[in-house]
Amino acid sequence: MSANPSLRRICLVGVRGVGKTTLIRSLLPDLSMMDYVVGSAILQELAGEAFAQFDSLPPDVKQRYREDAIRWMERRQERTGRHILCDGHTTLLNPSTRQAEQVFTQLDCNFFRELILLEAPAEVVLQRRRDDPSKRRNLDSELLREELAGERAACYRIARTHGMQVHELPVGDDLAITYRLKELLT
Repeated sequence: MSANPSLRRICLVGVRGVGKTTLIRSLLPDLSMMDYVVGSAILQELAGEAFAQFDSLPPDVKQRYREDAIRWMERRQERTGRHILCDGHTTLLNPSTRQAEQVFTQLDCNFFRELILLEAPAEVVLQRRRDDPSKRRNLDSELLREELAGERAACYRIARTHGMQVHELPVGDDLAITYRLKELLT
């Protein structure tokens, strides 16, 4: 598909529970030219009932769903003519190996032009995860530190390898984070 180079394709990345969704939703009223999508929601729509066991699916099946999600976003952007802002990840913790593994596909690398990295202290992420028992997330603080480091390293490695721009949001001050993200997106 031919992409309109004037339309932005941005992925806000960070570990599960860092606050990406909450942050974006607080800004949505001010982002009329942004088409906000959640990567996992697209995968859930595409995988249907299989999404409940997504982590257990064979790697090639997960890869196929992730690639279908990119094609879904390409078609959507072509249809809407709006910038895409995706709430996503460059890595995810594999529960069986307890390692952060890159989930950003080659199609992701070809599709997205910018990455915005949201980080928070491990203690803050851990508390947010504890406060939301509806989602299965790692609660081991040492493993969480490895997740945070893995997400950061993958974000910069992907950007460097594929010529993407990385924007790093400030850590700790919610007002400064919100202000900077709004500045980046408008």
